[in-house]
Amino acid sequence: MKPYIQKQPKQIKERIEAKLDERLVAKLEKYCRYLDSDRDYVISQALEIAFRRDKAFSEWLAAQGAVPDAAPVNGAAPPAKRGRKTNPASAHAEDAAGEASSPVFESSGPVLGAGRS
Repeated sequence: MKPYIQKQPKQIKERIEAKLDERLVAKLEKYCRYLDSDRDYVISQALEIAFRRDKAFSEWLAAQGAVPDAAPVNGAAPPAKRGRKTNPASAHAEDAAGEASSPVFESSGPVLGAGRS
């Protein structure tokens, strides 16, 4: 028999690091309070909107043979890691060199429903 409530799909989340201008971070924090939502949700929704509305990007993506909304679900293999590798020792070296540490955000795939994750 099928249950009344379907099992929640599992989304694989990948941690990313972004260095943002302090004014942008302050505005992000205010927007999160305004929406009563966390950073992960706000950032992922903003990216989804940008990707969906950028017609040139959609055309470019189609030309690459990529499926726009393909996301691994229910235990599928995680996507390959991209970007630079982070080394905890080098992060401390940057802080010691005088650079301010940056906030770390966690990315997520498309959110299908409204509300907090």
